[in-house]
Amino acid sequence: MTDNTKDIELIDSYLKKMDIDAQKTKKAPNIWCIEQNNAEIFIIAAGGFVILQSKIMSLPKSNISTFYRKLLELNDNVEESLGASFGINKNNEIILKMLRPTTNLGLNEFIYYLTSIAFVADKQIVTLKERFRD
Repeated sequence: MTDNTKDIELIDSYLKKMDIDAQKTKKAPNIWCIEQNNAEIFIIAAGGFVILQSKIMSLPKSNISTFYRKLLELNDNVEESLGASFGINKNNEIILKMLRPTTNLGLNEFIYYLTSIAFVADKQIVTLKERFRD
């Protein structure tokens, strides 16, 4: 059994314990998608890590430096980010991401990470889109 298989089984079991249908939310053998209000949270098991990620918005066309500054301030404010960090992907989408090793990842930690990123993503999808809409 590969490490990735163990990680996939771990995430499947944790989602089941949270009363989330892992098979209905599965997008690929190692990827699940959970909806939380305005946010879609992707859970990816890869290379001994669980990656939690959500698209926040597309990169705005104006006020870029102000926008980037806001993201850096959010990254630095643990009360706002709850351990997640903002970034930009190759499609010019702003994403919120958490990366955690699966070694010794307990159910309570997994729930904390999932609910934290869902809370921050849901809040910032609304807040950032409102402030930086084109």
